[in-house]
Amino acid sequence: MSRRRAPRAQRCSRRRLAVLAAVVFGMFLVAALRAAQLQLVQDDELRAQGERQRRRQLELLPERGPILDRNGRELAAIVPGTSVFADPLELLADPDALVKVCRALGIDPGGTARRLRRGGGRFAWLARGVTPDQERALLALEVEAVGIAREPHRYYPKKSLAGQVLGFVGVDGGGLGGLEHRYDSLLKGAARTVWAERDARGRLMLSQAPDRSAGQGRGLVLTLDEMVQHIAEEELAAAVRRSEARGGMVVVMEPASGEILALAQVPLFNPNSLGDSRPDDRKVVAAVDVYEPGSTVKALFLGLLMDRGAATARELVFCENGEWRIHGHTIHDHHPHGWLSVADVLKVSSNIGVSKLSDKISPQALYDGLRGFGLGEASAVELPGESRGILPPVAEWSKMTPRTAVYGQGISATGIQMVAAFAAVANGGVRMQPRLVRAVVDEAGRPVQRFAAQVAGRALSAETAAALTRLLERVVSAEEGTGAEAAVPGYRVAGKTGTSWKPDPVRGGYQRQKVVASFAGFVPSRRPDLAILVAVDEPTKGLRYGGTVAAPAFREIARRVLAYRQVAPDPEEGVSEPVAKAAPKPARPPRPEPQATPGRMPNLQGLTMRAALRAVAQSGVAVTPSLLGSGVAFSQHPAPGEALHEGQACRVEFQPLL
Repeated sequence: MSRRRAPRAQRCSRRRLAVLAAVVFGMFLVAALRAAQLQLVQDDELRAQGERQRRRQLELLPERGPILDRNGRELAAIVPGTSVFADPLELLADPDALVKVCRALGIDPGGTARRLRRGGGRFAWLARGVTPDQERALLALEVEAVGIAREPHRYYPKKSLAGQVLGFVGVDGGGLGGLEHRYDSLLKGAARTVWAERDARGRLMLSQAPDRSAGQGRGLVLTLDEMVQHIAEEELAAAVRRSEARGGMVVVMEPASGEILALAQVPLFNPNSLGDSRPDDRKVVAAVDVYEPGSTVKALFLGLLMDRGAATARELVFCENGEWRIHGHTIHDHHPHGWLSVADVLKVSSNIGVSKLSDKISPQALYDGLRGFGLGEASAVELPGESRGILPPVAEWSKMTPRTAVYGQGISATGIQMVAAFAAVANGGVRMQPRLVRAVVDEAGRPVQRFAAQVAGRALSAETAAALTRLLERVVSAEEGTGAEAAVPGYRVAGKTGTSWKPDPVRGGYQRQKVVASFAGFVPSRRPDLAILVAVDEPTKGLRYGGTVAAPAFREIARRVLAYRQVAPDPEEGVSEPVAKAAPKPARPPRPEPQATPGRMPNLQGLTMRAALRAVAQSGVAVTPSLLGSGVAFSQHPAPGEALHEGQACRVEFQPLL
C-alpha cells in the first residue's frame, strides 16, 4: 500500500509545482508584456509625464521698451522682478500651506483657492512683482508646491513725474493707461518661455535665466522735458495749495513745433503704486476732461473779428456800465464800464463788450473761426480717450449762443486745445499739431522712426496774429490789465485771463461758487519760445480769478523754464509797446452838469474832471474819489443812481475828446 501511495504523492507534488511554475511564469510573462508595453508603446507618453512632474514651462512677462524724455532721460524702465507660481493640485492638497503662502504674499486665501480650482492644470501664477520682504517670507516656508521666477517688471524711476502721461501696466505686462496703452503693441515686445525644475528639496526653481535681448520691445522718445515737467508740476502744486483748490493742470508747448514740453496735473499719480490711486487720478485731464474756457476765448474771438476786417483795435463799444439785458438774459461785467475801445475790451475783459461785438460776425463764421483754432475737434495728440470738446453746430444755437460763446460760456475745450490755440497766435496764426512723441527707437537706442512737426491749419493771418499779440501784451502790461500778475521780468508776455463758472450737472445752470481760474499766454511774445496754459480747478481761498490764481503760476513757470532753456531776455526790459488809446465817441462838447440826487451816484458820463467832482460833492455823501486819465468821463463806479455810503470808493475814468 505504501508503495502505491508514494507515486500518487509524488504526482500531486509535481502537479502543484507545475501549477506554481505556470503561475510564476504567467506573472513573469505579464510583467514582461507590461514592460514591453511601457518600453515600446507608452515610452514617449511616460517620459513626457515624468518630465511634466519634474519640469514646468513658464511664460514670462515680455520686456517692454523704455520711455525717454526728449534728452534721453529714462521715464519708464525695466528692472528685474520676482514673481511666484504654484502647482495648483499640490498646493490645494495642503490647505494649511495655501493659507501660509497667501499670507506671506498678502493675498486672499479664499479667492486664491477659488482661482486655482477654476484654472485647473498643474501651473498658475500666484503673484507678480512681489517685494523682497514677501520673497523672504515665502522662502522661509519651504513649500514644495510653490516656485519663484525672475522676470522683468515696469518701473518708473521718477515716480509721479508725468505719471498720467506715461500711464501704467497690468499684471500681465500690458499697457492700461496713457502712452503705455496707446503704444502697447510697440512697447510690449515678444513673450518669452523658460523651464522650471524641482531642486533636491523638491522645490520648483528656474533652470535657466531668460534671454533679455530676445523679443524686447521698441522704445519711445517723448517731446516732454523732464526738467520742464518738474517745474510745471511744482508750481502748479504750489498754486493749488495757495488757493486751496481741488486740482489743476498745466500744458507747456513749443509754438513753432507743437511739441508738448510738459503736461502736469494735480492730484499726482505714481504708476509704481497703482493701488494707492483713484481711477480719476490716472487720466490725463488736459486731454480727457473739458472745461468752459471763459474769457480766454475773448482773445480768439477778437482775433477773428480783426482778421475779417469786422473791427479794429480803436473801434468803440458801449459797455452799458456793467449790466446789459438782451433776449431775456442779463450779461454782467466784473466792473462797470462805459465806452471802451476793442483793445480795452480785451484789456479789462468785458463780457458785454465782446457780446455786443458778436453782432459783427455771423454765427457760421464764428463757428468756423473757432474750429479753425482747433475747438470742437480732437487735437489727435497721442493719448487715449481724448475729448473733442463741446462746440455745437450752428443749427443747435439759440439767440444767446453767439453772445455767450465769445466769452467762453456754453462751449467747452480741453487744456491741450486751448494752449494750441494760443500757440497758433504766437506762431503767426499757424496752428501746429500737438505732439508728445518724437521718435521710436530700437533695443540699442537707434531711431527707427521719427515724427516731424505738422501744420494743422491756419487760424489767423500773420498780420492779425501780430496785432492780436500786441493787444494781449496790454492785458499783462497795461494799467488795469487783468493779467498783470503774469508779467515776467525782462520778457514781453502776451496772454489772457479766464474765470469760468462750472456747470451744474444735476440742476442745470451754473455753480457760481465753483470756478475754473485760468491763464493762457506765450513768452517772449515777439519771439515765442513757450505757450503755457495754467488752469486751477475750484479755488476756494482768496480772490478766485484767473488773474490772481493762475497768472502767478504762469509767471513762475515761464521764469524758471526760460532760464533753464537759456532764452535771452528781450532787448528792452518790459512788456509790449503801448497801444494807442482809442478816442471816445465823435467829438462833442462836455455835457452840462446833471441835477444831483441826494445820497445817489450821479451820471458822470461826458463830464470834465472838475464837473464830475462837483457833481459827486452835490450828492451830500463824503466819498473817496479815484480819478484816472484826462478829458471827459467815460466809465464810472458806482453806476448812476446807486446809493452811496460814507467813505465809499468812487472810481471814474476819463478819455480825451477828439
